[in-house]
Amino acid sequence: MKRKLVLISGSKQTKLILNKQLIDLLGDYISIHCFAIDEGLPKEIEGDVVLYSSESIEEEAKGILAINSPNEIVGNRTIHYKHISQLLKIPVHTKVLIVNDDDKETLKLIESLYQLGINHVQFIPFKKQKTYYEGVEVAVSPGELHLCPPYIKNVIDIGVRLFDMATVFEIIKSFGFNQSNHSIIWDRYLRNIIELQKKLIEAQEKMKTLHFHVKSVVNTVEDGILAVDSTQKITLFNKRLEALFQLASSDVMNHEIKDVLPQRDVADFILLSEEKSKYFIINGYEIVIYKSLIKEDNTIVSTFKSVNQAFEIEGKAQLETRKNGSSAKYNYRDIIGEHKSLTNTIALSKKMALTNYPILIQGETGTGKELFAQSIHNYSNRKNGPFLAVNCSAMTETLLESELFGYDEGSFTGAQKGGKKGFFENANNGTIFLDEIGDISSRLQTQLLRVLQEKEIRRVGGSRVIPIDVRIITATHNNLLGKIKQNLFREDLYYRLNVLGLTLPPLRERRADIPLLIHHFISKSRTWANIEKEAMDLLIEHEWLGNIRELKGVVEYLLTISEENEIKTEDVESRLGKQKIKSTLNDFENESFDLLELQENRAILEAIKECNENGKAASRDWITFNLRDISFILTNQQVRKRLDLLEVKEYIIKRRGRAGTKITEKGLNYLYYLKAKQNCIINKSIY
Repeated sequence: MKRKLVLISGSKQTKLILNKQLIDLLGDYISIHCFAIDEGLPKEIEGDVVLYSSESIEEEAKGILAINSPNEIVGNRTIHYKHISQLLKIPVHTKVLIVNDDDKETLKLIESLYQLGINHVQFIPFKKQKTYYEGVEVAVSPGELHLCPPYIKNVIDIGVRLFDMATVFEIIKSFGFNQSNHSIIWDRYLRNIIELQKKLIEAQEKMKTLHFHVKSVVNTVEDGILAVDSTQKITLFNKRLEALFQLASSDVMNHEIKDVLPQRDVADFILLSEEKSKYFIINGYEIVIYKSLIKEDNTIVSTFKSVNQAFEIEGKAQLETRKNGSSAKYNYRDIIGEHKSLTNTIALSKKMALTNYPILIQGETGTGKELFAQSIHNYSNRKNGPFLAVNCSAMTETLLESELFGYDEGSFTGAQKGGKKGFFENANNGTIFLDEIGDISSRLQTQLLRVLQEKEIRRVGGSRVIPIDVRIITATHNNLLGKIKQNLFREDLYYRLNVLGLTLPPLRERRADIPLLIHHFISKSRTWANIEKEAMDLLIEHEWLGNIRELKGVVEYLLTISEENEIKTEDVESRLGKQKIKSTLNDFENESFDLLELQENRAILEAIKECNENGKAASRDWITFNLRDISFILTNQQVRKRLDLLEVKEYIIKRRGRAGTKITEKGLNYLYYLKAKQNCIINKSIY
C-alpha cells in the first residue's frame, strides 16, 4: 500500500495544477490526496506527510480542521518555466507590479524571480490598500488578475506557481525514498530545469546570476560543452573541457576561441566548417565534436564526446560486452555518505578518473574498493568500454595467469580448442580491476609489470605479442610497503601501480554517515523499520572492523529478526554485544567544565544529533524548544552562546537560515565522552 501525501491549497485551480506536478514527479511511489480551502475541508485530515501550498494556507487550514500527520511541510513555490519567456521580453528597467492576494507570497514571488536571473526590471510589490503606482506600465500576477489596477493595460498572467526543488527535496527526504527512486524523481524535475535554461540562453541575457546558473548545470554533465558567441568569444567552457585541454575556465572565458585553444584545427572546425561532427585527437584522447547553431543570436554550441561515448561509433562488440556482464553498474551516486573524508575522497577520485594512469585503491576490507573502481570507470572517458573485475586472491597462480592473459590452443591439458582470450584482451579500450593485488605471486608480478611498461601481452603457450589499451585499477587491504620490505612484493611494480593512490576512509572515521547508510540499506530492502534511539547509538558507537560490508550484514540481520518493524536496543545488543567506547575518553580529558556545563553541552548536542538523524539541520529556535520539552530551560540567547563555544571547538557546524546546525564527527565523539563521563559522575566512579 502506497504511503499518503496530503496537499492543502487555497483554490481549486491551485490544487489541480500542484496535484498534476506532484503526480508527474511522485505518483509512481506515493498516494496523493488534494484539498482546496475554497471548496471546503473535511473535519480531520490524516496522512504520512501534509504539504501546505504556502504559509498563509497553513495558518488558515490549522484554524478550521484537525491534522493528524507525523510530518508537515510548507512548500516554497517558483514560477512555471513556460512563462519565463514573457518576462524576459519586458524592456530593461521597466517598473513591474507583482500582484498577489497575500503580501508574504508577493515578496516570495519577487525573490524567486530574482533568483531565476530575471533582474533586468524593477519589481514593485502590490498592496491591497494602495490604488495607484506611479510609472508602472506592466503587472505580473500568478492568476490573480482581478486584483490588478485597471489602468495597467499590459498584464502578464504567469499562472499558478509550482513547488520548487527545495520542496521536492523535503518531500523525498520525508518519505525516505531509496537512491534509485531519488534519481528518477530528480531526473523528472530536471527536465523542467533544462527547459528553463534553454529559455534563458535563447533570450541572450548576459547577467551574472544567469551565468552561474548555467555553469553549475553544465558542469554536472559528462560531456565537454563549449559555446562561442557571434564575436567568436568563448561564453561557456565547462569542467570536462578544463580537464581535456588542461586549461582553466577563467583563462579562456570571453577570449576569442582562436587565441586560447591550443589546437587551431578545432577552432577552425567550430567556426568555419559546415560539418556537424568531426573526429579529433586532443591531448592523446580520441574525441568526436558535435556542434549546433542557435540562430537567434548566432551562438555556436559544441559538445565534446570521447569516441567510446559517441553513439554513432558504439559498435556491436560494446553492446555484446554489456550483455555478457562485462560492465560497471555502480556510479558515484551509489556511494552513500556526507562526511568530509568521504566527499574529499570522491572529489579526488573524479580527478583521477579523467586520466588514463593506473590507480591503486587502498582501504580496509568492506570500505567499497570495487564500488569506487566502478564509479571511476563510469566517470572516465572509457565508460562505454568494458569493465572487468578480478579477485586475485580467489585463484591459484596458474589459473589466474590463464584468466588474465588467455592461452593458445594446446598450451596445456584441457585447454579449449582455438584457445581463449584473457581478461586483458576482453577489457581492451576499457578498464580492468585487479582486487587483492597484494596476493599475486612473484612470477605474475613480473608479467604484470611488463603489461604496464609495454602495453602488450602474450598468451600462455603462445608467441604472438598482442597490443592492448587497458586502464588498470588495483586494490588491496594489505600493507604493500611492508610486503616490499619482506621481499614479497616488487618495489618497481608498486610504483607503477601507485601512480595515482587513493585511500578509502574506514567507517569508524566517518560515524556521522552510519545513520545515512542504515536508512539506505533499509530502504533498499523494500521494507520500512523504525530504529530506537539507543539502538542507533549502539550502531554508531560500534567499531565496524568489517566496515560497510559488516554494517550491511548487521542491518539485514536486524530487519530479519525485528518484530512489528521496530529495531530495538536488545536486537542490536544480541548481534553486536554491549560495547564500551574506545579511544574517545582520552581525547577530551583536558576539557574543563563543571557538572552543569557538562549537562548543558550534552543536552544541546543530543538535540542536534537527533534532528540530524531525522535528515534535518537544527535551528537555534528548534534546539531551544526541544530543550524545554525535556525540562531543560535555556534562553535562546544562552543557546546561541553555547553553540558559539561548541563551534569554536569544531563540535558543530553552524550555517545560516534553513541550513541550520549540524554535529561533526568530532562532536559525536565528544557526545559519547559526555555520556560516559556523566555516568561516571552519577555512579561516583572514575574512568
